[in-house]
Amino acid sequence: MTTQTRKIWLVEKAGSFNNFKQEHEELPPPPPKHVRIKVKFVGLNYADIFLVLGLYSAVPEGKLIPGLEYSGIVESIGDGISEDWLGKRVYGVSRFCSYATYINVPVTYVKKTPDNWTDQQACAYPVQTLTVYYALEELGRLKPNQNVLVHSAAGGCGLAALSILSKKSAKVVGTVGTSSKLDLLNQKYGENPKFTFILREPAKDFEDRAKQALLKIDQGGLFDIVLDSVMGDWFWPNYNLLKKEGKLVVYGSASFTPTGNLHPISDIIHWIKLGWKYIWRPKIDPMQLMQDNKTVTGFNLIHLYESEERMNKLFEQLRTLELDPPSKINEFEFDQAVEALTYFKSGKSVGKIVLRVQH
Repeated sequence: MTTQTRKIWLVEKAGSFNNFKQEHEELPPPPPKHVRIKVKFVGLNYADIFLVLGLYSAVPEGKLIPGLEYSGIVESIGDGISEDWLGKRVYGVSRFCSYATYINVPVTYVKKTPDNWTDQQACAYPVQTLTVYYALEELGRLKPNQNVLVHSAAGGCGLAALSILSKKSAKVVGTVGTSSKLDLLNQKYGENPKFTFILREPAKDFEDRAKQALLKIDQGGLFDIVLDSVMGDWFWPNYNLLKKEGKLVVYGSASFTPTGNLHPISDIIHWIKLGWKYIWRPKIDPMQLMQDNKTVTGFNLIHLYESEERMNKLFEQLRTLELDPPSKINEFEFDQAVEALTYFKSGKSVGKIVLRVQH
């Protein structure tokens, strides 16, 4: 086996998109029990934005290639790997390395792409689906017919959550940020009597509007599970909307994402606003949790990467659900990573954003 020249997107120093640059380097042959993937698509996640801007703590020090998921073709194999893998269409998760045209990854985290799925769909599937499945099943302890509030329901994770919840016969209120997204979800799920959708803004009356929306599909009036990827002004309304024994699962903080220019040196005002939001971020008293008999829990999916057995168990559980592949996918070219992340953070996107790699 030989080395392979590849293009990568590299964060030289976290804190600014001025330090996010494309380079060429030599990728060594795959080590034992690894495969080399000729990458066809790279999936974007909010963690990528936070990583580049230095807002993501679960990363190693120094220079880093972002990216948590990909799809492609197995080009070569390391020792201990069956030759049956060669040429197979695959997808998988990675721990910060997938913004590259070729990657070496442990074969235990690689899955074969279903014959009836495109490479775009395969790339868009793993991170968002694992995220919401873990949130609903492992932390939320989802049961049939429970009431669930899903924020950012038209995003990649939101759509994946709706797909899972429809399989579980849950009663769902989903929130979105724009009227166009509301129309899209009503068109897709309008015939499902257990699903209804509302605008997230304005936050000041969100709690009342969420209760009214739930009354359309359930007389209980409160939620068993809230999936919160936004936080900020919605944290306390989310908490108040929980039933006794309800679970608020926090897995994102979109409200803390800088909303201005991705070159923050020229847009310091947005960083001042971000710092203010951080100082006044929600805090909760453990004594109040006991008194209210509610649960607030959070997680970062990257820590599951350290447990091969557990992650593969979740993949297998998802396989048995026979979910449809992701259907809302926005494509950018690999060289347009900054433009793609800019669009992602704008809040205008629906579904998943992927980078197409041309070879």
